[in-house]
Amino acid sequence: MTIPSEIKQKKTSIISFRISEEMVTKFAALTGDQSLLHSRKEFARRSVYRQQIVHGMLPMAFTALLDFFQIDGFVCSLVELVGQFFNPVFIGDELILTGEIVDINEEDSLVKCNYSIEKPQTGTVMSKGAVTVTFSNTNKREKTSGSTQTPSHFASMITEPIHLQNFKLEEISKNDTDSFPFMVTESAIDSLLEILSEGIGKKDTFDLYPIKERFSFPELLSTMLFSTSVGMCIPGKYATFLKFEMEVRKAIDMNTSCFLIGEVVHKSESTRIIKKGISVHKSGNKNDIYLAGKVAVLVNPHPVKMPTIRQLKESAFDMGIKKKVVLITGASRGLGETTAKLFALHGAKVIVNYFRGKDDAERIVKEVIAEGGEAICLPADVSDPVQVQKMVLEAIEHYGAINVLVNNAVRDFRPVGFSSLTWEDIQKEIDVIIKGAFHCCQAVIPLMLKQSGGKIINMGTLATENPPPNQVKYVISKSGLVGLTRSLAREFASKNIQVNMVVPNFLNTDLTSHIPGVYKDKIAMNIPMQRIASPVDVAKAIIFLASSYSSYTTGQKIMVTGGDVPFL
Repeated sequence: MTIPSEIKQKKTSIISFRISEEMVTKFAALTGDQSLLHSRKEFARRSVYRQQIVHGMLPMAFTALLDFFQIDGFVCSLVELVGQFFNPVFIGDELILTGEIVDINEEDSLVKCNYSIEKPQTGTVMSKGAVTVTFSNTNKREKTSGSTQTPSHFASMITEPIHLQNFKLEEISKNDTDSFPFMVTESAIDSLLEILSEGIGKKDTFDLYPIKERFSFPELLSTMLFSTSVGMCIPGKYATFLKFEMEVRKAIDMNTSCFLIGEVVHKSESTRIIKKGISVHKSGNKNDIYLAGKVAVLVNPHPVKMPTIRQLKESAFDMGIKKKVVLITGASRGLGETTAKLFALHGAKVIVNYFRGKDDAERIVKEVIAEGGEAICLPADVSDPVQVQKMVLEAIEHYGAINVLVNNAVRDFRPVGFSSLTWEDIQKEIDVIIKGAFHCCQAVIPLMLKQSGGKIINMGTLATENPPPNQVKYVISKSGLVGLTRSLAREFASKNIQVNMVVPNFLNTDLTSHIPGVYKDKIAMNIPMQRIASPVDVAKAIIFLASSYSSYTTGQKIMVTGGDVPFL
């Protein structure tokens, strides 16, 4: 063996090529790697890549065409081949393969070349590795006379069908093995060369015969089957090929039955990576090893299956409100009254809290019961923790639980100019809105913790985002409720207690009945929907936050504003 003088003269070689869909199809047929990531668009679309990817080994096959491996009078034979895959190659990608001679060992007649495959447009490295070769003056393979023709049918090296495997990581164990038979033939070499010629754009003009005489393809073809072991055997369907290494122990015999055997030698639960030892043997003789190497593979999790319509009907169609116990503060009028009735219509057991409106509360309860619902009314000044505790105890005694708390109580919306305000005015508002919500939450959350979950909905206002004139006390109090909502949401999220806020625009209830109709009309005209919110509009948002539909929503504001600012 000797090293050609041309090797010392030209140490860099570059090949440009493009991967077509036809090339991928032919490579899959040649190697038997019919992994669905390569062969089925529908499957690939559901993978992390979102489209079909090219077999990692296919671009590497172009190393056989590097100038310094194609020298007249010499046969270049593989000794070692290693590679690592960094980014997926897609059908239609244009690539550049750059090879560089980095070591010449004249004593052992070895030449080492580093290679990289990149996208020229971006410089993105798709894969890189190293090839070690040796040169001889004669071809050990039996020569074929005349010019090689394109095969009449596309050859496959696989001699028995390989069934696509579908292993989950937890189903793979160290020392698991797989194998399949194959054979390298002249037709297989010709088929690979046809693929390469199409890639470099010389399908009709490429003379295959000199290429075959200058490079020993059986070892390269056999190494291509490492991809088949990964994509079709263990782990199979959801494999991502990461890297490989191969060394030649002896030249592959042409037209001889061979076996490729893979064995799991390493498994990492944390990284989801397995490593397989790979060996290529003469059929019937495991001690007669042609090639030996390793591969590293990422075992991707199986894609999440979307629920069937039957599963949705069973688990998500029900809003999860029926038979739930709902406590609504300040529920004897306005928004609280409408919310109580709507909950009752959804099958909830409603507790109508009131402070001074006993008659109204009892009227609401009677109306609910008359329509077949369940409701009771309980008095409490929510600013008084003793009264709140008594109310909660009575609720538990009657219904046994409180699943939903709606902090709706408010003192008034009477405008007072800042210069006329006293701190006592502000404190009274705070006592009802913030202090009241605080006492109710402290009384109810321990019950929710025992019940393994619950819902708290606090009533906010757009006035905290866009304060109207003469509403300092109201805005201060509601702003504090925003902080309480956020804090409780964060603290109890892991306990399956969701705390959210409904933020309505100007609402037409008795709380705003003192505002002249002309002014209300003006407000409506400035709202994109050109109408003021109704209690039903807001109550529907409360129902949503109390339902199973919001089980993954906490610490949020649901804006019921008719399209008014602030936008998302």
